[in-house]
Amino acid sequence: MDDCLVYFFTGFLDSGKTSVICSWIGGENFKNRKVVVINTEEGEEEYIPENYEGANPVIINCEPDEVNRDLTFDIERKYNPSVIFIEWNGSVSPAEFFEKVDVPERWALAASVVVIDASTYGTYFKNMQTFFADYFRYGDTVIFNRVDEENDSIPKLRASVKAVNPGMSINFLGEDNKIIRIEDHLPFDLKQDPCHIAAEDFGLFYTDAMDNMARYDGKRVSLIGQAMILREFNGRAFVLQRQAYTCCADDIQMMGVLCFYELKSNFPAGQWLKVTGTVKYFEDDDGAGNKINVPCLNVETYALTSKPENDVLYFN
Repeated sequence: MDDCLVYFFTGFLDSGKTSVICSWIGGENFKNRKVVVINTEEGEEEYIPENYEGANPVIINCEPDEVNRDLTFDIERKYNPSVIFIEWNGSVSPAEFFEKVDVPERWALAASVVVIDASTYGTYFKNMQTFFADYFRYGDTVIFNRVDEENDSIPKLRASVKAVNPGMSINFLGEDNKIIRIEDHLPFDLKQDPCHIAAEDFGLFYTDAMDNMARYDGKRVSLIGQAMILREFNGRAFVLQRQAYTCCADDIQMMGVLCFYELKSNFPAGQWLKVTGTVKYFEDDDGAGNKINVPCLNVETYALTSKPENDVLYFN
């Protein structure tokens, strides 16, 4: 029996979840398929035929606590769907679905999508960071919509997500739903040789380099961070690191770039350095058994520098 593909959507009220789901339902990928929408939130947009021309989905309106084994198996029995869209109430943790709700065996998660209104994100993220941390940890895709290319810092929007879940796929849509490319909005110029990464852009460089090996491999860059020695490298490398504020005061983590360099006895371990070198990659494990390419530096030179005004990286 074929899988039933499940697309899970979450995000704050009026972030645009319903509009995105309707656009997907009306798209070519889901034409002539039996679609069921489980809607647990009532916003301004509605599930009405003019919002998904040519499609005829079954709409089930309910509360999040009504989404349980009885409901999912009843949907399976009555409709035998090929696609499920779940619009999850943004005020309820996705864990309430992923950790607690039993679904039919053939239901397969195709994507877990977080929809964010970029025009309100700064305020919401500042005051409700634990909500976003939950969204990002249970998601695999983020859609920032209503992005203002002139006023929104697209690199910082991206970095705030990557700091919590580096594996997230991130898409940016303008007011007209036009796709916006992150490479058009980097705060540093990779055509420079070397490319100087400002102290406050360390996190953006690292998260973007993790995703874009072709963009950075072989590039000469300069980075600012605190030098820490790793004993296991026997004097052949150090880590240039920064503290990163990912979602809350209790969740400050270290973010570091491995720097290959033959250390001498007078190496200034623990000091703040400006390091220049060539970006290379090594293969590592992400902790879940997946192989990932991790950026590192082959160091040419380094120099002592002052501690940045903000020694902790913030992504908002």
